[in-house]
Amino acid sequence: MHFATALAALLAAATIYGGGHAGARAIITDRAPRASFARAAMRQPESLATTANVEASVDDETDTERLVAKSHELTNLTAIGSAPFILHATLFFNDPSGDPRVPPARGSYVLTWQSADKWREDAELLHLKQTEITNGNTLWTKRNAPFPSFSYWWTHNAMEITRGVVYHFDSRTRIEIAQVSGRNVVCARNGGVRVTQELCLDTRTGLPLLQYDSTLHIQYLFADWAQWGNHWYPRSIKGLSGTEAVMQIEIANVANAPPEAKWIAPPAEATQREWCADMRPAQMSDAIQNAALPDPNAPAGATPIIGAIVYGVISKDGFWSDLSVLESSDFKAAFLMLDKLSAFRNQPATCRGAPVQSETIFRISPPPR
Repeated sequence: MHFATALAALLAAATIYGGGHAGARAIITDRAPRASFARAAMRQPESLATTANVEASVDDETDTERLVAKSHELTNLTAIGSAPFILHATLFFNDPSGDPRVPPARGSYVLTWQSADKWREDAELLHLKQTEITNGNTLWTKRNAPFPSFSYWWTHNAMEITRGVVYHFDSRTRIEIAQVSGRNVVCARNGGVRVTQELCLDTRTGLPLLQYDSTLHIQYLFADWAQWGNHWYPRSIKGLSGTEAVMQIEIANVANAPPEAKWIAPPAEATQREWCADMRPAQMSDAIQNAALPDPNAPAGATPIIGAIVYGVISKDGFWSDLSVLESSDFKAAFLMLDKLSAFRNQPATCRGAPVQSETIFRISPPPR
């Protein structure tokens, strides 16, 4: 009952069809402005299971894995054979003070996609302006800051839904089923005191309702689904940190991509590095995975721990070429920790077996108490 109640409170701010802009308030305070664009009537995706047998159909991990695989197919706008597209979105970032009288800061996001190795991403948000273009084996980047901001990663990770929702099952995965506002919902979750993964799906449509990002400690709520070809995308994505709404993405439209010649050329002063669509990600040192930040303000004899979210660039040799703190409850302590982290060697990312430079974000988390 606790699971169903908590989930209902979260989803109260984002119903799956047409309700993403409602002013409902549960745990979440919705301060983002309402979109005013016209909406064409669209058919809903076909049901994946009837209401009568839905609980039986997702009552074990195997069936849930099949549902997640189907959800990935439904939400993957970049699937092989999909038509090239351009996506326009408006971004809203609520004031950190939580004061609803302060209007949210606005930004924009545009994704132009032609194939897995040929796309362009343009993001303007708060103090960051960034363009990334891939063309074959090269990634071009131009940004007006030393590294992507914390709010960029909020946006980037939220927009990964357009490449198909993903959940990695393992022996620690737990499956929970609930009925929320007349909908049958199945959630896959990893972790105990500290949740490492969470994904909740509408069992009738197969579309995602909620996904948790453990690195950023943010929950994404997906709503107001629209169709593009044989796939679906959420016109509203809300980001929650704890119970507080911190950001919202409104996808205005997805349309046919313009001719390649109009967007593929890198901007002046862009930097380039080796890249590939099927890059094998870097593997960080276990010493970094287990790192913790001692709190310098802790009373004598106590060992409280603070956390941090860190951005880094891993060179071809596995060593860090850049480390920056994106967020921490104590930036001074976190920056001091970077000197220690920089000494650890990682396994670099690879393209077709050859090491390549890559960037990543990771969290140094307090241990469970």
